[in-house]
Amino acid sequence: MGGTALSLNRDEHNGDIAREALSIFDRVAAGARAELARFKGPSAESLAPLNTLTTGKAVAKLNEIGREMLNGHEILSREPAIARVIAADEADKHTIFYISRFAPSGLLDAGVRFASYNAPVGRLASLRPGGYIDVPGGSLEVVERTLFHAEALPDGWDSRDTIFEADGQKTLTIASLLRLLSERDAPADALDEIERMLKAAEVDDNVTIGRKRGIIDKMQLRDQAVLDEYQDAIFRLSLDSQLLILGPPGTGKTTTLIRRLGQKLDPHGLSEDEQSLVDASPSSLPHGQSWIMFTPTDLLGQYLKEAFSRNNVPASDLRIKTWIGHRKELARNHLSILRTANGGGPFVLKDAAATITADAVESPIDWFEQFQAKQDGDFWSGLESASAILTAATDAEIAKLGGRLSTAIQSARTSTPASGIYALVSLSEDVRRILGRVRADVDSVLKAALARAQAGARAQGLNFFEQLIAYLDTLDNQADHGDDDLDDEEDEEEDRSTNKPAAAQRAYYAALRLQARAKTRRRSTSSRSALVIDWIADRGLTEAEASGLAERLGWQLSLNRFSAPVRHYLSKIPARYRQFRRGERGERWYPDTNPGRDLHPLEADLVILAMLRAGNALLADNRVRRNIEQAAYEPLRALHDIQRNQILVDEAPDFSPVQLACMRALAVEPIGSFFACGDFNQRITEWGSRTEDSLKWVEPGLSIERVSIAYRQSRQLHDLAKALADPASGSTADAGLPDDVNNDAVPPVIVAGLHDYGDIAHWLAKRLSEIERSVSPRTLPSIAILVHDEAAVRPLTDALNEVIEEQNLHAVACVDGKIIGRDDEIRVFDVRHIKGLEFEAVFFVGIDRLSYDEPDLFERYLYVGATRAATYLGLCSIDNTPSSIRRLEHHFTDNWQQR
Repeated sequence: MGGTALSLNRDEHNGDIAREALSIFDRVAAGARAELARFKGPSAESLAPLNTLTTGKAVAKLNEIGREMLNGHEILSREPAIARVIAADEADKHTIFYISRFAPSGLLDAGVRFASYNAPVGRLASLRPGGYIDVPGGSLEVVERTLFHAEALPDGWDSRDTIFEADGQKTLTIASLLRLLSERDAPADALDEIERMLKAAEVDDNVTIGRKRGIIDKMQLRDQAVLDEYQDAIFRLSLDSQLLILGPPGTGKTTTLIRRLGQKLDPHGLSEDEQSLVDASPSSLPHGQSWIMFTPTDLLGQYLKEAFSRNNVPASDLRIKTWIGHRKELARNHLSILRTANGGGPFVLKDAAATITADAVESPIDWFEQFQAKQDGDFWSGLESASAILTAATDAEIAKLGGRLSTAIQSARTSTPASGIYALVSLSEDVRRILGRVRADVDSVLKAALARAQAGARAQGLNFFEQLIAYLDTLDNQADHGDDDLDDEEDEEEDRSTNKPAAAQRAYYAALRLQARAKTRRRSTSSRSALVIDWIADRGLTEAEASGLAERLGWQLSLNRFSAPVRHYLSKIPARYRQFRRGERGERWYPDTNPGRDLHPLEADLVILAMLRAGNALLADNRVRRNIEQAAYEPLRALHDIQRNQILVDEAPDFSPVQLACMRALAVEPIGSFFACGDFNQRITEWGSRTEDSLKWVEPGLSIERVSIAYRQSRQLHDLAKALADPASGSTADAGLPDDVNNDAVPPVIVAGLHDYGDIAHWLAKRLSEIERSVSPRTLPSIAILVHDEAAVRPLTDALNEVIEEQNLHAVACVDGKIIGRDDEIRVFDVRHIKGLEFEAVFFVGIDRLSYDEPDLFERYLYVGATRAATYLGLCSIDNTPSSIRRLEHHFTDNWQQR
């Protein structure tokens, strides 16, 4: 070895790198601190030439850049660099690159370039020697790579577990660059023979061949400052990509997801084309805030926040969400699917609603497509019927308008729904003018009847209106309101007061309208209006009034369907779903019972997706987008308020295809950025996505990339995970461990027949002692104990604390997955809350009970629980070991005492 060989025994190269790197660390950090001290943020004075329409967005963009710079300098002050790369161009000219999470500013050094990892040249840090990137005018090949883990100490900067790589040389890991320099820089005459021997032994301990496996000592996502070359290529894909990353546990899927978000929020990381997409985005939020990441649990969201912070991504609860919470927000506050105190939609969301069958849970795509076809067909056929009524009207002006509306509807049949809606919007002003005339005629008849009823009651010393209010109070709130869902729309333009007199007046008018139409339309005798008609008796319309009113009501209802085409197309979807559900009662998707207003969460997903896709279909039309500021398109502008530039999904298979399609529909166009990751083997929901084909349905243009290098687990646990995985998923077919890493550790342990919490606690305490002795002199690493049921969390925690207090250890009950605990505590969770987490040691207690409670999902829970562990895994059965584990007994041992 010569030249730049990485051998401490043969030349000074490593020492030179260490000395140079620590000096660079100091300069970068000092520069960042200086920038922070004088930082004031970008000035808004440059906005003076801008008009009022663009100023708001420009100010937001400047504020965003300011926050980015501030956060970036804070990161540099803590971590000045993550890699040093020597790269050669095509003329064999060598350049040294120092790469950081954020680009340092104002640093000049002959022969050294500084770059952000997010920038295109930052990809050099992910390439091993021999790899290359294309750059303007040629290419750069990696000659040598050093990966840092910078750390500020009282005596100066250090880098722990620094990795040195050079072409043709073995990889080396240096535990401490400071220790390396202190030995090499010590004066020779200051060391006697014994001190030299001690120092030589220390150097040998400081330098190891290959990469060292890290120990997870905190409950946080493992920090991978530099992605491997495969992950790096994925995270740099264009902003407007739709991508799914599949891979087994510990392959860096979530890390890649977060790093991608960090890069796509970094102005320095965006290409010109990407920046143009951002500038054209109709999102109501600045780009830095226009994103949502969905996780299956709140605990996983909290767990990921630290990783977001490390990558200069401020992550609040407004950005990291569960679908459970966001679904309700959309359905209640934005899409008017759910009832509120002020009215809202027709439904009440209930988690335990018995309104759907097992087929609906298992076949959500078929269920949605049947509903979508039915509701869309009903909308357009309803318009056709309404236009036919108008065309046949005895009123010449109405008949002429009916013909024009019929022509507009045909454009939807022969072209696209957006074409039809656009044509109808162009006629809506004429529709509303004529509708106002017809409505006035109808209202005069209804008011005359009410006045007559009130006068008749007064003649008898009674108050008809008070009697009506009292009667309405006796009606069951769950009475069938379905008859009015789609037809009785004439009051939609009015403000609906919630006081009782106003409600009584509406109920009376609705009953009279039903009375007038009774001869031509079959109505449910259980509807609210039908019950009111029976109570009214002869205090309603005369025969002559009813006959004349029926025709005008037909015109009014038909005209009303065309008065606000966009709103009717979108906001009536919940009502059309209610009709669909009623028509399918007792068939494949629904039990033969009356669901009332109850709505299962998976039903809410169906309605949300139909509304989002309908809105996006309209927005895809250029004519609609050009006229988006018109009042008629206000519902579409509201849709932009809930859409974001980027949508990310962690643990995607835990969500149903319909849920994922909702998330995809929340990605605003023209960006449409949708980035998800997961592992089919880790699906632990009955409704979750099962196949790649189901995800292709979510987004036909979805690209699927695979990552297959498992960084988390030891060889023993990796082998067990492969044995536990479902071969049909394909997730582990090519899974492997990283090169140049000593992945050997200890086999997992197993025990059965521990019938009470005390016995379990004593078994756990022994294993904890074995781990502590194994990692000494380090403190106990991160440890999780998983239980089969939430009811076992506190009792086991209490029993364990009684035993381990002698070891000055403490366990914390993470009830409902909402308590994270401290890093020095042993955490106890229900296994249902630990998706996406990782620990150095995991104990899974009560696996046999879980096999009884969750027979269909047991093996997936087992796989998820077992793969949370990096090095130490223990399985405990209260009675007998499940058969699916007994076949794998050769992977296990009894204890770690002799290891």
